[in-house]
Amino acid sequence: MDEPMEVVLETEEMKAELEQMTQQLEEVQQRQKEQQQQRLREWDSWQIWQQLQESLQLQQEKLQQEQEQEWQEKELWEEEDIFLEQEDSPEQDTVMDIKVAAVMEQEGPEQTSVFGNAAPPLPPPPISATSAFLT
Repeated sequence: MDEPMEVVLETEEMKAELEQMTQQLEEVQQRQKEQQQQRLREWDSWQIWQQLQESLQLQQEKLQQEQEQEWQEKELWEEEDIFLEQEDSPEQDTVMDIKVAAVMEQEGPEQTSVFGNAAPPLPPPPISATSAFLT
């Protein structure tokens, strides 16, 4: 009976070793799975970070373009304001008076009129046409 008992003990030992090895294998597989999930989370985090960086860069470029456009518009308005101020200034009025006087001097008083280059007046109608209305 010793021999069958030995076989039973050996079988139980082998069974215990097998269970221990199976448990160790499951633990190793679980650690590998956790590590893989951690790497995936890190990869996802990195990708999200990259996307956020790109989005931020695009927003900064857009903001810079908007600021540049606003600056250009402001500059144009300032130039127009300066032009309008100069146009309404006494110096500008004096310059215009001098220019008008020069044109009047060149054209003579007969040529210069309020209408500028208006057409000359029409000649009087022929005498025969006017006499028909008188009778």
